[in-house]
Amino acid sequence: MTTQRLCAFLIVLFLTAPLRAQADHVSVQLQWLNQFQFAGYYVAKERGFYQQSGLDVTIKEYTPGLNVEDEVVSGRAQFGTGKSSLLLQRLQGVPIVILGAVFQQAPEILVSTRADIRTPADLAGKRIMMTQDQARATGLLSMLISQGVNPDQLQIQPHSSRLQDLIDGQTDAMACYLSNEPYQLETAGIPFQVFNPVDYGFSFYGDLIYTSEEQLKNHPQHTRAFYAATIQGWQWAFDHIEETADLIHTHYNTQNKSLASLIYEGRVLKQLAYSSTTRLGVLQRSRIEQTMELYRLLGLTNGDSSRLDHGLDPLGFNKTELKIGILAHRNATKTLQRWTPLSTYLNHVLGDFHTTVVPIPYDEVAAAIAHRHIDFIFVNPALYLELQNRYGLSRLATLLNRFGNDTTDQYGSVLFSLKNVPIQLEEKMLLNRKLAAVDPTSLGGWLIALETLQEHDVNLEGMDISFLSSHDAVVQAVQSKKADIGIVRTGILERMAQDGAAQLSDFHIIHEQQIEGFPFRVSTVLYPEWSMAKLKHVPVETANQLASALLGISRNIDEKTDMPQEGWTVPIDYSSVHKLLKTFNLPPYEIKQLPLKQIIKQYSAWVYGIMTLLSILVLHTIYTNRLNKHLEQEVRRRTRALQEANNNLATLARTDPLTGLNNRRYFMEFAQQYVSLAQRNATELQLLSLDLDHFKQVNDHYGHQAGDEILRRFSTTLIPLLRSSDLLARVGGEEFVICLQNTSLQGAEIFADKILESVRAIRHQTASGDEIAITVSIGIASLTGGENLEDLLRRSDRALYQAKQNGRDQCVLAPFA
Repeated sequence: MTTQRLCAFLIVLFLTAPLRAQADHVSVQLQWLNQFQFAGYYVAKERGFYQQSGLDVTIKEYTPGLNVEDEVVSGRAQFGTGKSSLLLQRLQGVPIVILGAVFQQAPEILVSTRADIRTPADLAGKRIMMTQDQARATGLLSMLISQGVNPDQLQIQPHSSRLQDLIDGQTDAMACYLSNEPYQLETAGIPFQVFNPVDYGFSFYGDLIYTSEEQLKNHPQHTRAFYAATIQGWQWAFDHIEETADLIHTHYNTQNKSLASLIYEGRVLKQLAYSSTTRLGVLQRSRIEQTMELYRLLGLTNGDSSRLDHGLDPLGFNKTELKIGILAHRNATKTLQRWTPLSTYLNHVLGDFHTTVVPIPYDEVAAAIAHRHIDFIFVNPALYLELQNRYGLSRLATLLNRFGNDTTDQYGSVLFSLKNVPIQLEEKMLLNRKLAAVDPTSLGGWLIALETLQEHDVNLEGMDISFLSSHDAVVQAVQSKKADIGIVRTGILERMAQDGAAQLSDFHIIHEQQIEGFPFRVSTVLYPEWSMAKLKHVPVETANQLASALLGISRNIDEKTDMPQEGWTVPIDYSSVHKLLKTFNLPPYEIKQLPLKQIIKQYSAWVYGIMTLLSILVLHTIYTNRLNKHLEQEVRRRTRALQEANNNLATLARTDPLTGLNNRRYFMEFAQQYVSLAQRNATELQLLSLDLDHFKQVNDHYGHQAGDEILRRFSTTLIPLLRSSDLLARVGGEEFVICLQNTSLQGAEIFADKILESVRAIRHQTASGDEIAITVSIGIASLTGGENLEDLLRRSDRALYQAKQNGRDQCVLAPFA
């Protein structure tokens, strides 16, 4: 090393030493060998995203036989990557927490190089090489079972991670990644079959990012920083696939992959990561529930998914964030202490949302709403009415304040002094007194008490009044004798006594009132409780979900649970608050209007001119509105008619009007796609031609109305026998055709026998009381290489004709082309 290079190295070492010293060490355990599958972690490390987040991350490569989950749970690794089987392990009590999903579609597939294994059903009793978590992965398991494979009959072999074992016949099939092994086999020119769960209707999350409950509890900031930096790494990797592939090829290529294969892998994985979303890491509860239902059907769980509640995205990485602003009428710490349980409860109930509590002082509420720093606001009624008028807020629910066993939806003010200074509500007793209140807009901390003071003709001009911004500050001012009288909302003294911050016996309540059923000391009349309101930008559906969750607290309150102690009820009448604000000329009633006579006298010329202009505008507006309304109604009528016509045409173009089944045109279009797909993937496809026996005799003897009823009965009998992937159509009078994907010839025969049996059971009563029994003849043709749809139809029709010739009510297999 030259002197110049040594100096440069020492300078870099000196500059980066503070960053390294401050970084906290964590590790992530990969579920497989180094490849593009873990590109986001490599990029986050090599480009410094982890270091910028204060983390020194070690990436641990998988070794054969390693139990990845044990590494994370034991703390030998703080984070890990895994498959959908993590959900099952969480249900079984393993203390893991799932943070997000890198891939929206799992890349796991089964690959076989044996020529005689053409469908998943052919894997029954065969050797399959896979890891333990792959064996439990929902997609592979569901695909096999859906094709009639009993998992107990499989010969599961430990995964060797060597593709050559599959090529050499050491196993019949191998669990692989869609982005890896197929490319290697195709490059080597080796024939193979791919069995992808997505092709059989099973799509689940892949490569879940997870941690342990202990890590999340003790180091939530590390967890948040690691996840954010990892997602940043994945975004960079997918935006720079070639550069990322080169990074892996240079520094993480333990499998000796070619650069071309790594680039191919990156492109495939990017499609899986952004499938059906534009945001990385998304976890949706609805898709998780689908996975849980499959596990239940497989007998792997009893259907109770409550263990998942706190194990899925607990920090809200992949949920829509909802910020609930809380008027901090005490202080920020007390506000968070009281209302964080509500946020925790909402995060449990609102699966697609993550709520946070934001304490806001009185003087910052308007700015928080104006700049959309919050989505909901919880304030006193007086402030709500002002904000409603200025920003268009909408109330969702009213607080049910709970204290002990009592509940109230009202509150008032309490005026108090120290016990040894028993002040009465008389003007002479209040002269030259120092009074502390919360804020001029605080309903309980000033306005309600002001109403009571004025009713008792108390002159406030002789008093020294201070507004201290929080209820706690007012109580402390009286305690420290910096104020003689304090005004706070009801319940504050009791809650401070409950917290040990005050003693009720230290205070004298001025003008104390006795109100039956009200649990707090009070000096005034009562007004409606605080309201939760939504800001204008919040969608109505979101607000409805929050309102439903809030109202659900009052229905399900249980002190033995971790639910919030506050309940909620529907918005209650605020007319008394409106009246109070009008009395004091406060917003939104702060504008003092001049008498009409005075306005006319002072601005008579302007008034008459404006009134004339307004009259003209009103008449013009009425005329224009009537004309526009007529035109709009006509446009809407014609638009609806056109839409209905288009919808009817679209339906007619693909549907048989008598039976409601697909028609011949629709069948020919989509069946050709089925044929092309089967030929491309070398999978089996069967075509069944069906014809009702002696149908012409039914029409001739009983009439076409009875014949139509028979056709409908026949159609409704077939539909329940079909799978969602099967294609059924009526192609002629009494002629029908069915296309079966991924079905063996034996399976088609079994299916045809079910049809024959079901049709024989049909009994139709005519209007004259006669009973009609029907049968059907079926021809079956199996797709062969190079054959098109027309060829397949001709062979199935010939087989159908043979079934008719053989005596009807039977199925005949067409000879192979």
